[in-house]
Amino acid sequence: TSQSLLVALGMGSTPGALPLAAATKWVLKDGVGSFATLLSGVVGAQRYDEDPKRWWAATNALLDFGFCLELLTPALPDLFLPLAASATFVRAGALTGRTSLVNGTFMQHFGRNQNAGDIRAKLEVQGKWLALCALPTGIFIFRGVSGAFEPLPPETLETMTLLDHLTRSLPVISAYGAVVGGHSFLSWKAASVLRVDVLNRFRLLKAAREFVDGGEERVSSVEDAGKVEGVYRARVGPSTPTLGASLPQAVKDWEELASIVRVAGDDCRFVVGWDRVRGVPAALIDAGAKPMDIIEGALASAHLAAALCVSDDNSVGRSSENDSVSDRRAATAAAAAFAEARVDAFARALEEKKWQTDFV
Repeated sequence: TSQSLLVALGMGSTPGALPLAAATKWVLKDGVGSFATLLSGVVGAQRYDEDPKRWWAATNALLDFGFCLELLTPALPDLFLPLAASATFVRAGALTGRTSLVNGTFMQHFGRNQNAGDIRAKLEVQGKWLALCALPTGIFIFRGVSGAFEPLPPETLETMTLLDHLTRSLPVISAYGAVVGGHSFLSWKAASVLRVDVLNRFRLLKAAREFVDGGEERVSSVEDAGKVEGVYRARVGPSTPTLGASLPQAVKDWEELASIVRVAGDDCRFVVGWDRVRGVPAALIDAGAKPMDIIEGALASAHLAAALCVSDDNSVGRSSENDSVSDRRAATAAAAAFAEARVDAFARALEEKKWQTDFV
């Protein structure tokens, strides 16, 4: 891709082109790239840990997209600066997320036997082997880019149609398309076979609803839940409660907040309100809540959703629009009592299905 930038500037064989290319890349990296890194760190942050499978596939796809933007620069030299800056922005943001997952979430996931050093060493060896194998492929693509966009005589350009231009660029498009497509597919495949035993809000709420509907036996194992979860499938259904809601999501005023706090009790680390926008329960979690408090809150939310909400397939339950405030308060109290009585059984079921319950 660096040679593509040179070709776009018309300096493919100019002496001193490489230092100029390096300077250009550093300017773009220090400006747009640094901003993208900051934005990715602020926006991504906990999202990387919460859904590593989706973010792993997404960041790798964005990384490939950034390379594609760089390869477009020879074809559109007038748009060199916007294309190069956009490519740097996308790549820097994607690399921040990708590196955070590799060095953080995935290292913790695979290093279960205090063997993080061994895993890191193997990753480095694999990276070097990939770099060695990619070198001849990269040389082939660079030469293809230079040849495909080599200047043609004006009389030839006047007679060329759009199909002629596409045919001329077809070898390059095919070669790099195969590389990008293969890399994206392998990244998606690697994410799809990953089984994460850490409970995020979506896995916990799904397990809680299964426990409410059918008891301990219905709770999915890590393997079964991973198969259903997929990579890009929706995490939230129509009846999925909001766990970790904000105050505006859970209550409409301070009076309602005081009423649900009275139902929960002063020593409770969570309260369950009602998300009027989505028509589902919304659990407020105290900042000092422990994992068991969050698990209990999820169980109470799932019980209330089962009592008042339609299911994801709209086949059971009844619409929340028909429920009066008094009915909802009674159902909330029943859900809190159910969760308090059954949270230990639910936690045991999670542990038996190989879920970690010491952190949510």
